[in-house]
Amino acid sequence: FPGLFVDVLSRQYEFPFQPNYGWSRKYAPATEIWAYIKKVARDRGLTKFIRFNHEIVAARFTDGRWHIDTAKGETDVADVFICATGFLHKPLFPDILGHESFAGPSFHSARWDHSVPYEGKRWGIIGSGASGVQITEALAWAGCDVTQFIRRAQWVHIRDNPYSTWRERLRLKMPFAYQREQRRLWQSIIEGDRWRLEPGPHREAMEREYKSFLDYIKDPELKKKLTPDYNLGCTRIPKSDKNYYAAVQLPNAHIVKGEIAGIVPDGVVMADGTQVKLDVLVYATGFDAHAYMRPMTVTGLNGTTIDEAWKEKIYSYGGIALPGFPNLFMLYGPFAPVNNVPVPLGLDQEIACIMRLIAEARARRAAVAPTVAATQKFLARLSAAFPGTVWVGGCKNWYTGKQPTPVLWPFPQSEHKAFFDGVPAEDFQFIATRQGD
Repeated sequence: FPGLFVDVLSRQYEFPFQPNYGWSRKYAPATEIWAYIKKVARDRGLTKFIRFNHEIVAARFTDGRWHIDTAKGETDVADVFICATGFLHKPLFPDILGHESFAGPSFHSARWDHSVPYEGKRWGIIGSGASGVQITEALAWAGCDVTQFIRRAQWVHIRDNPYSTWRERLRLKMPFAYQREQRRLWQSIIEGDRWRLEPGPHREAMEREYKSFLDYIKDPELKKKLTPDYNLGCTRIPKSDKNYYAAVQLPNAHIVKGEIAGIVPDGVVMADGTQVKLDVLVYATGFDAHAYMRPMTVTGLNGTTIDEAWKEKIYSYGGIALPGFPNLFMLYGPFAPVNNVPVPLGLDQEIACIMRLIAEARARRAAVAPTVAATQKFLARLSAAFPGTVWVGGCKNWYTGKQPTPVLWPFPQSEHKAFFDGVPAEDFQFIATRQGD
């Protein structure tokens, strides 16, 4: 979608085994991230191992192996089943009266319709999260007539996004320079994120900084609309590369705060009866963050499905495995560090642990799954750590949903690494199979 930039430093968003010296900006645009991922796949010869456009609809553990069904009616059999499906992939649409009646183009931000021209349209953006902020500011600066509908204000990071210089790119190519700079970067990030985990001077400084961003807003009424009433960090913080607060003060940009009563063919009707006429409607309304591999049906031991296992609450061991689902692994599953460890680094640590578990299972000719006791111990440790973190700061967020605690990792990156480096074999049960025969 327009305005899509990575929300962490570009150099955080690369695999440890494949440095990228050529990021054009401090925070890269989506096109560069996409090009980098395709380059990794091409350079590593991975595309020959990928079946594109094959949706998995079901997987079941039978006779010691996973039987995997595609939407095309095909079935594969595998010893190990790894769900690298992410946690923000299933678009979430609000249940708004009359949504099907809108006459113009309407779509979710994650399913952007690139056939719709920007010019000459009255755009409506529903949502105030990361995508809503980036789309609104991009369209506003492009001169479009854009109205953003919000129910609550967000803390927004107004950040500088300078272009990288040839000197910076050349320096990273010097012997040992890249590794040294990456170590320095990781350490600064780890230290800089501690404010999320514990109250104190660092958190107070962050709160002062974010409150100062609101001073960009000159209109007192607009400033009131866009001032959050909950603690900084309780929700995911949208990042703005072109000063969202300046963009929404342009004469072609409008903020409408309140409940939407319904959608009609030519616009949106608010609860107070106000109608906003629109030509295009965008749902920047986020994702079902707790879907994980679903709507795929996954069936483990004794015919138990993932939906049944997670009926009361979502859980996992380390974000990578589940009791009762042998040789099933997840990448960035429940309780993964989605907000305080860079994703490529977290994945590197998870995958290293998974590979060790697979090797041990193969050596024993067994399938492996965490024990219930080890999983409960893991969850209890995390639950005890959440008080004092920003994620329980008095707001509704997608980290928690209907859960008793946020489905996050409430510790620093160093503890994430230590956890996966030291996963004990006794936390797992090895179920004898004919695997590897």
